[in-house]
Amino acid sequence: MKKILTFILTIALFTLALGSDIVGTGYGSTEKEAKENALNDLSQQIRVTVESNYSSENTFKNGELKKNLKNNINLFSKNELLGVEYKVKKYFLRKKYRVRAFISDEKLPLYENKVETLKNEIYLNISKVEKTDSLLQKKELLEKSISDFELYDDYKNMASILGSQKTFSIQYTKAQLKNQLSNVNSILDAPRIVFVSVTGDFPSESYDYIKNKADDLITKIFQTSSKKLAIVSDMNENVNTIFNINVNSYVIDKKEPVLYNNKPITKERFEAFINLSITAQNKEMDSYIISKTASANSYDVNSRKSAMFKAIDLLFKKEETELKNSFSF
Repeated sequence: MKKILTFILTIALFTLALGSDIVGTGYGSTEKEAKENALNDLSQQIRVTVESNYSSENTFKNGELKKNLKNNINLFSKNELLGVEYKVKKYFLRKKYRVRAFISDEKLPLYENKVETLKNEIYLNISKVEKTDSLLQKKELLEKSISDFELYDDYKNMASILGSQKTFSIQYTKAQLKNQLSNVNSILDAPRIVFVSVTGDFPSESYDYIKNKADDLITKIFQTSSKKLAIVSDMNENVNTIFNINVNSYVIDKKEPVLYNNKPITKERFEAFINLSITAQNKEMDSYIISKTASANSYDVNSRKSAMFKAIDLLFKKEETELKNSFSF
C-alpha cells in the first residue's frame, strides 16, 4: 500500500514586509493615466504581500511535490485605498509619465480605524437583522454586512502589512452571514400560498370589493415574476403568506347641493374617506414583509356605496407601486 505524506508549510515571507512601504508603479501618456496604472499595480502588490502570509498546502505523492496556494484574497479597488501618496516623474523627450504610488507605515492609524469602523457597522447591522420583522430588510442588511466583511478583511490585512500589533477579531464569520442570507432568500423565493384577510369595521357591501382589489393586486405582483402563486380562500397549514387589510376607519358624508336664489347650482353628492392598515406577513419566519397604513377620499353623486368604492379604488391605485416594490415576497 502506497503511503501519502501530507504536510503544511507556513510561508514566512509576509513578516519581511511588515512595517515597510508598499509601492506600485505605473506609466502613461498623461499623469492621470500613469496614476491609474500605479494604483492598479499598488493593489496587486498588496495582494501579493498578503498572499505570502497564507499557508501553502504541499502534498508529496508518488515522488511528486504538488503545491496548492490558498487564494482567497481580494484586490483593493482604487477607491478603497487610504493614505496613498505619489511621486511623479515626466519624461519630456518620450512624452511619458512615471508615477510611483505608495502607502507608508505612517498611514497605519487610517487602516486600524477603518477596521474598527467596519466592525462596528457589521455589529450594528446584524443587531438590526435580529430586531426587524421585514424579510426584505433582513436581506438588505445581511448583504451589506457581507460586503462590509470583505472590506474588513482587506483593511485588517493592510493594517498588518503596515506593522499593526493589534489583534483584530469579530465574533461572526462570513459563512454564518451567507448562511443566514441563503435562508432568507429561500423563503423569499419559495412559491407563495397566500391567504387574504379583510377585517375591521366597514360597510358589509365593501368586503368583497376590498377583497377582490387585494387579490387583483397580488396577482399583478406575480405577473412579471417567475414565482408561483396560489391565493386560497381558507386559512390552512399550507399557507405561508398572510396578506391582511384592516379597515381602521371610514366616513361617508352626504353633502347637500349649493343653492343660489333657492335653486341648486351643484348636485347632491356623497363624500367618502377610508383608512386601512396593510400588512404582509411571512409565516415561516414570523416576519412582516410590509406593514403600513394608507388612506384616500373621494366623492360620487349617485350613492354612498359608489363613493366608498371610488375611495377604495383611489387608495389601491395610490399605493400600488410601493406595495409592488415592498410586497414582492
